[in-house]
Amino acid sequence: MENPTPPQTPTNHLEPIWQGTVKALQTLLILAKIVIPVTFVLVALQQLGWLERVAGLFSPFLNLFGLPGEAALPLLLGFFVNIYAAMGAIAVLQLSPRELTVIALMILTCHALLMESPVLKFTGLPPVTSVLLRIGGAFFFGFLLNLAYILVGG
Repeated sequence: MENPTPPQTPTNHLEPIWQGTVKALQTLLILAKIVIPVTFVLVALQQLGWLERVAGLFSPFLNLFGLPGEAALPLLLGFFVNIYAAMGAIAVLQLSPRELTVIALMILTCHALLMESPVLKFTGLPPVTSVLLRIGGAFFFGFLLNLAYILVGG
């Protein structure tokens, strides 16, 4: 006696497309909740003249990395909040491709310290050590990349 074949259930070929669209919209809303307020605040700071004051304070230090003083805000947001907040801040600034590359390297080396340092504690690495290594690494790599740009004339 042959085994009967199970009844065929109709497949919905549009279901994966629908699920992907829903996930994409959810992600868009999450990112918009971060990027839009950060952009709004930075534009307001720029209009009020405070962005220039902050830039003036950080300019001498950030020149070591080939960055303008205004890059301090995206760096701080990237280091202590998350990459998406930094992206919102970067979108407001007029940065060259070289500056964008340096700031991206620095933020990707050291990002979301407040969220990730407690997690790294479970690996046995003390949070203070983690923070110092990541910030030090970001500044070291930013300096090296800027130096490389200087040496090749870029």
